[in-house]
Amino acid sequence: MTEDKKSEGRRRVVAHLFSGGADSTLAACLLARSFDEVRLITYTSFSFLAEEMALSRLEKMRARFPDVEFVHLFIPIDAFYREISRRDYFRTLMRYGVLAISPCRACMLAMHWRHLLYCLQNGICHASDGVAAGAEEFVEQNPRILMPMLKGLYARFKIAYENPVYQEGLSTDEELYRLGITEQSQVKRTPEDRQIICSQQILFAMTMRVFLSRHTFTEYEETSRRMLGEGTAYIREQTERYIETQGTGSRAEELLDDHVRLGIARA
Repeated sequence: MTEDKKSEGRRRVVAHLFSGGADSTLAACLLARSFDEVRLITYTSFSFLAEEMALSRLEKMRARFPDVEFVHLFIPIDAFYREISRRDYFRTLMRYGVLAISPCRACMLAMHWRHLLYCLQNGICHASDGVAAGAEEFVEQNPRILMPMLKGLYARFKIAYENPVYQEGLSTDEELYRLGITEQSQVKRTPEDRQIICSQQILFAMTMRVFLSRHTFTEYEETSRRMLGEGTAYIREQTERYIETQGTGSRAEELLDDHVRLGIARA
């Protein structure tokens, strides 16, 4: 795929979930080969730390792809997180046990629900994220758990959902170095890994350890698939209601706020 802005088949705008980490950064660079405008959306929450690190390589990306417009936004998701995590909590706990305690379930669904609504609000037909192969313990990076559900959810509303760096054998670190976005060929698990920090990862690790001490990984996938399926169905239902009512009086409209701020990298 050529990096020439005038290449045939080039699309206009994509909304990209962006943490600032190596995978989401490389995904944004790959999108820059196909889109005129890449909107980098960093979702913020009470549990996220060092959010401004998402901006650390923004200017290098702009310099590498000067014909592409990179727009960065910070958008909060706390209201959506609470909606997902508290809805039918005790029933979910009884059905799915310790996995219901993990914050990642609500966090991932909240981010994608808000991302879906952002696309609908702005008439964007392409959405993407930086999920990568090789980390299947995370539901959003497992092709047998959340990934196909998300593709179906976005498609229900005529939005194409893409995972540009989900490729077996791809080294995001080396590709970023080759593109000149990073200054060394190893970024992950080094001080140069400048993505947002989630303070609740320890809770996720604890719930995984407890569950896998009693069950197989296949059972983890099956249980997570059922649990996430319920959450995805709820998002679809509420988003359909949002469209039918044109926002007025819908639950999604109640959860939305106007605290969207532009991310501006310091010189």
